[in-house]
Order: sequence, then structure tokens, then C-alpha cells
Amino acid sequence: MSSDSQEITFGYWKIRGLAAACRMMFYYKSVPFKNVAYGEDAKEEWFGKDKPELAKKNSLINLPYLVDGETIVTQSNSCLIYLGQKLGIDLAAPQIMIHNHQALDQTMDLRNSLMKICYGPGGKDFKAALESHMEGAMTHFNKLEGFCMGPYMCGATMQSSDFNVFEMIDQHLVMCAEMGVEAKLKTCKKLMALHAAVKADAALAKYFAADCYGKYAFNNAMYTNFCGKQYDGTFGPTVRETLGGAPAAAAGKKEGKKEGKAKGPAQQAKETPEEKAAKQAAKDAEKLLKTVIKEGGKKGVEIEGASDMGGLDFFCTTIESPDGDQPLLLTAMQAMNADPDPEAEDRKGCSGQVGKMIFSAGAAQLAIVAYVPKPESNKSASKVDITSWIESVCAAVSGKVTCAKKEAPGKFFNQIEGKSFECPHGGHLAEAVVVSDPERGKFALKDKDAAMAAAFAFLREKGAFPEDTGDDSDDMVFGDDDDLDAFE
Repeated sequence: MSSDSQEITFGYWKIRGLAAACRMMFYYKSVPFKNVAYGEDAKEEWFGKDKPELAKKNSLINLPYLVDGETIVTQSNSCLIYLGQKLGIDLAAPQIMIHNHQALDQTMDLRNSLMKICYGPGGKDFKAALESHMEGAMTHFNKLEGFCMGPYMCGATMQSSDFNVFEMIDQHLVMCAEMGVEAKLKTCKKLMALHAAVKADAALAKYFAADCYGKYAFNNAMYTNFCGKQYDGTFGPTVRETLGGAPAAAAGKKEGKKEGKAKGPAQQAKETPEEKAAKQAAKDAEKLLKTVIKEGGKKGVEIEGASDMGGLDFFCTTIESPDGDQPLLLTAMQAMNADPDPEAEDRKGCSGQVGKMIFSAGAAQLAIVAYVPKPESNKSASKVDITSWIESVCAAVSGKVTCAKKEAPGKFFNQIEGKSFECPHGGHLAEAVVVSDPERGKFALKDKDAAMAAAFAFLREKGAFPEDTGDDSDDMVFGDDDDLDAFE
């Protein structure tokens, strides 16, 4: 958003509620906005004045809402998505956009569950209600944990969903701490790392020092069963004020001192072991993602070379770095399929025309991802039905197909480099896992060898891979784990 753009008006109750994530986004991008926060006089200020006028231009009008010139947006997720695009936070890559939207919707499901105890008679004994709520809430948190790409929901950079996810984590942590209820979500390592990373982001220092975070009630103080200790009991009249703007370091001497303190040893010493561990987990997750993308890009080039030399249409190989993590292995496959960056010093990817099944063995499970390009890109593609292929492999090792078939994306967004790369060969992807069971002598490393043998056997049966001639040298090259550079 340019500096000469018209100031956006954002309207909601004088609480955190559904508005916190939107307000955070303004602060995050240092964009001033007119904060209209309705209080005890909402009957006159909102229902009697603002709502009737806004309804003339948008019949759906409700709280929260945004007014950006002639554009009026309402509904919570719509406001978040609009700001994500307007402020340049959300990435346009289709796979990232859809991932972000799903995270927003799942977080709204979690919030709707929370509202059942925050309002109404069912939450009058709030501690008991919260204990019961946390049982169901963990279903939502665990889903978000599994969906989090790390360090943020969609990868290396924050999207609109991250602000909403942060607020829900933050509210639950505060509620549990104040009510003496176990915060079970602390077992969600990725989400706790996300929370710590957002809380430590210098771009949000001014937001966390603002009243709209530190003093507003969590829920509507006139009706809720829980406000939070930061609320002083004064709801007060509607306020119309400009918030956001420059980050704390540039906003004046007083605020600059506050930020300096936040970065100093004294503040660092106040961090709990859990907070320190969460920050380190965020750094580790970003480092791992970088490693996975790098390994996938390198293996892609190696497979491209093997295909060019041997005329291979299909290949099977191991990707070590995901350590059995299926979403990371899928990222590695996309990195393998991405077209190279013409401006980069090293070639990466380049193997989208080659069908592949890749494996990653970890302590808990073996992850499997299969890829079959469209027939126009691969002369053997029509011979291999991707669902039959992955089902055949799973049958050999007692695995579970988690995705039988889905469209391969036309672009790969490299979260580390912040760039999108074309994946023009289309086709389909499939995914599976083989869970380890040490008590039965079932280990991912053993299953990997058996699964790969089954994958090659299927390809040979379909005439999509050369028959085994018994040549040990060929077995090495067409195997999986070995560095192809060693056999050039």
C-alpha cells in the first residue's frame, strides 16, 4: 500500500475478538488505519448511525468491516483476505493461496467452538467449561499442527492466516494460564514455534505495546463469561482513532526505548524455557525447509541427467532430509519438478517430465510421494495409473494411501527464495505413509527397500522401466539412495 493511499477504516467492537488479526496486519505493514471500536453506546453509534449508512452500499454489512475508498468489505475471513492482498502480505501462488484459505477456515471452526463457552449459560463456570472445551479444541489444534508447513502456516513468510492462528493460540494460552487449566496445545511444536516467532517479530512490537492488544477485553465485556485480566472493567464509549503507522523503532523516543528494552538481555532473561524452545524450533523448521528444497532441487537435476543419458521415463529415489515427514516430502517433489531459474548459478529441479516415486524414512514412518506427468510430456505416462501404482506399493508393505490422486500444481513457490517457478508438465500426485511398529519388527528403513522394489516391479510390469538385466552397475544407478554424481 503506497504512502499516499487513502486511510482504511476498520470497524469492530472495542475488544480483541474477531478484530485482533486484522489490526495486527496493519501494524505489521506499518500502515495507519482508522480504528472504529464500538463500546457501550453501540446502539447509537453502530446500529443507529454507521450500520444503516454502510448497508446502503453493502447489504451484508456486519462487524467487522473495512472501508477502503468505495470498497466496503465485511465478514471476518473476507476482511483478512482483503487485507492480505491489499497490504502485500498474502502470496498469489495458487497452492499457497488455497493453503492459506483452508487454515483460515479451520481457525474459524476453532473460534466458533470457543465462543460456545465464552457466551451463554454454558460457560458461567468458566474454568470447568474451559477444561471441557480444551478436549475438543485439541482436535482443531492438531489439525492445524499437521497443516503447518513451518515456520508459518504456509511456509517461510506470514500470510493472513498466521495472524488469526496466532490470536487463537494466544487467547487459549492466556485463558488456560489465568484459569489454572492445562494448556495441552503446548504439545503442538509447530504452532508454539509460530506463536513465538510472531511474538518476537520486531514489526509487531508496537502492536503488542498498544491498548488494542494489551488492554482490550478478549470478548464483548457486556455479555461474555471471560474478558481476561488485562481488561480494567471499563468498556466505555466508541472510539474513532488512527492506529498503526511506523514501527516502534521509528515512532518516537519513548517507543524506541521500549523496543530497545525488548531486545536487551533483561527481556531475554524473562523468556520461559518454552518460549526459548519455541523460537529455536521456528529457526530449525525454516532451516529444515531450506535443506529439503535444496535436496529436492539437486535430486531433480540428477534425475534429469539420468533420463537424458538412459532414456528413462520413470525413476525412484530417496530424499533423506524430510525424515519421514510427508508434507516436506511433497515439497521436495515440487522442487524436483520446478523449471530452473535462468538467473541462478546452479540448476535446480528440471525433472518435471520424468515420472517419479520418492521415499523418506524416519523413525515413526516411511513417507511416499508419487508423480506421473501428463502424457504430452512423457511417452510412458499413459502406461502408469498413479493410483494403482501407489496402491500396489502400499499393499507390499502394509502402507496407507493418504491421497490416491490429485492434480500436480503448475507452479512451485519456493518459500525460502520467495519466488514462483513453473512446473509445466502437469500430471498427478499421490501420497502414502507406512507407519513403523518396532514391536512387530516393522521399521521404516526396511519398508523403504521393500516399497522401492515394489515400485520398480510395477513399472517394469507396465513397460515403463527397463527390465532388470542382473547388471550390478545398472542396479546401482537405477536404485535410489546413491548419489548419481558418483556413477557418471
